[in-house]
Amino acid sequence: MSAPIGTEGVHALLVTHVDNAGVSRVKVLPGRRIDTAGESGVSISNSVGMLFSVDDHLNSTPEIDAIVGDLRGIPDVTALAMLDAETGLAWAPADLRALDGSEHPTCQRTALKRVVSAAEDDGLAFRIGFELEFTVFRDPGESGDAALDVPEYANDGPAYSTRAFLDLEPWLLATMAALDAAGVPVEQVHPEFGDGQVEIALAPREPLRAVDELVLARIVILRTAAQHGLLVSFAPVPIAGGPSSGCHVHLSAAHEGRALCFDPDTEHGFTPEAGMMIAGILDRLEEGLALHGGSVLSFDRLQPNHWAGAYRCWGPANREAAIRVVEGQAGREAALANLEFKCTDAAANPYLSVAALLASALDGIARRAEPPEPVLVDPSTLSDEERDERGIVRLPADLGAALDLLEGSTFFHDVFGTTLLDAYVASRRHEWEAYGGLDTAAVAEIVRWRY
Repeated sequence: MSAPIGTEGVHALLVTHVDNAGVSRVKVLPGRRIDTAGESGVSISNSVGMLFSVDDHLNSTPEIDAIVGDLRGIPDVTALAMLDAETGLAWAPADLRALDGSEHPTCQRTALKRVVSAAEDDGLAFRIGFELEFTVFRDPGESGDAALDVPEYANDGPAYSTRAFLDLEPWLLATMAALDAAGVPVEQVHPEFGDGQVEIALAPREPLRAVDELVLARIVILRTAAQHGLLVSFAPVPIAGGPSSGCHVHLSAAHEGRALCFDPDTEHGFTPEAGMMIAGILDRLEEGLALHGGSVLSFDRLQPNHWAGAYRCWGPANREAAIRVVEGQAGREAALANLEFKCTDAAANPYLSVAALLASALDGIARRAEPPEPVLVDPSTLSDEERDERGIVRLPADLGAALDLLEGSTFFHDVFGTTLLDAYVASRRHEWEAYGGLDTAAVAEIVRWRY
């Protein structure tokens, strides 16, 4: 985001945090409270802070009571952004604090801050960019109930086509202008593969700022869609049999100013440290997968031939690998080369997903882990024997299996603390138990407009 705008002209402030269900929750402050917002914040119950599931089912853990207990949501006014200058509507992300003002162990945003701080202590500076995919529908208005009926796609392709862009031109241009006004730089926009599907690529930023801007971007996209008679779903699979949407994470790093993702004098074109990062991410991928795609629908998306990274492997320009090495334009490789992590979708809590990704990369460097050999073909075209020989593993097939691995992970308990991780697992475990036995169409209907 651009430099802090201050509070002048702000008449209402959306104070949001993303909970363990991946849902953005909000409290709105009136103008008279804006000047003290960064100190007093808003009241947030334990349930709203970290114990709701996607359907607003209320969970609890041995450490966190769902009924008794309160937090404060303290908006980070340095990240404040104007959503609508005419009405004075602004936004700021919140940190969860205990009533005595101390950091609360369940704060997802603070968890990312801790991982970034650990990287900085080691002289590492990460950059994160997002490719946000979503599906756009016509708003049926009074002619139908969007919550019950299968909605109509806003266009029917062709994929990546000029025609598909022109079908949505007024809204897309308005969205780009609104993102720019809110201080969220857009790298590019295009119609995606599926009917009604759009991708917006956000500029790389330092990690906390990148995730804040992603959260803000989703709010802007929803607002402008409503103004143009459209509905947006960020669900991994909004309609069974239709397009699936991810939220790909592009990761680059520098050590004391030296770019790590490009080195023309090595076999694979990147530094040994970048190879260690790849190894670390892959080594922790299965046990952390539920943090990157926490919905039942995430695993309907995470299938071979969906460009979703369904196999634990890496490869240069390989869109079926969990990690795609992006080599960058000739002559600009040091600035543009990065690692694209494909397993994340918009049902995840992005603060936790990015924190898990960076912590895994740091762990790879700390252990000087060796990456496996690159995969230069679609891994699904290899036989089971060939994949076994090369250590290419199909990622967990459902949310239940992924949660079991996360719950038993010593590594991620150390990264996030038991209090936060238990609350996360409780939120997602309900979703698995409630919806894991339903078919995709039924689950999509339930959660389509939750994300």
